[in-house]
Amino acid sequence: MMQRNPFSTCFTRPGSISFRFTEGNSVESLCHQLAKPRAQGAIVGPHGSGKSTLLEMLSSSWSSVGLIEQRVRLTASRKRENIPWEMLGDGSLLVIDGFEQLSWGQQRWVRFYCWRMGLRLLVTCHVNCGVPVLLRTEASWPLALELASQLLACDATSYENELHAIWLEDPGNIRDFFFRLYHWCESHGLYRLEHADSPWQSLSV
Repeated sequence: MMQRNPFSTCFTRPGSISFRFTEGNSVESLCHQLAKPRAQGAIVGPHGSGKSTLLEMLSSSWSSVGLIEQRVRLTASRKRENIPWEMLGDGSLLVIDGFEQLSWGQQRWVRFYCWRMGLRLLVTCHVNCGVPVLLRTEASWPLALELASQLLACDATSYENELHAIWLEDPGNIRDFFFRLYHWCESHGLYRLEHADSPWQSLSV
């Protein structure tokens, strides 16, 4: 039997938790919007609001509309990561996570080049960047509580006041909320039990 902190990176990294769509949006609708040649769209939202999680969910679904994803992730320390233009062709979807790391001129060039070559383009950014917005991500307290309860694998009602206080330290960023909850679980001795031959069991102290 192994005890693991429920907010360890392996349980909270993008792709480990399903993205929660608002009414009217879905993986299928986003895939179909990007399926047309020269389609361009943006996923817009603040830090820690689920943009990377959504990209991970979408990555396994592009093939359903005949698309092949090529993804580039740009950060403040990785602004110069090369875009694999030579690997892009018919049926390609270029995904740039962190589009705001490019200068305004670079953004315009990428958009123009994709349009000229008939490529699809999907970007993530924190604010509008001129690319048509497909979906806006936003982290709320009810969503944060739902996700925290899922990871704790128990009825979190008795912890709700504590969790809410932790959320209010920096509301709006679920990624940082999970980081703070990791330390909260460590300080309270709260872990999930894993058996070698069974799924996670309920929260243990």
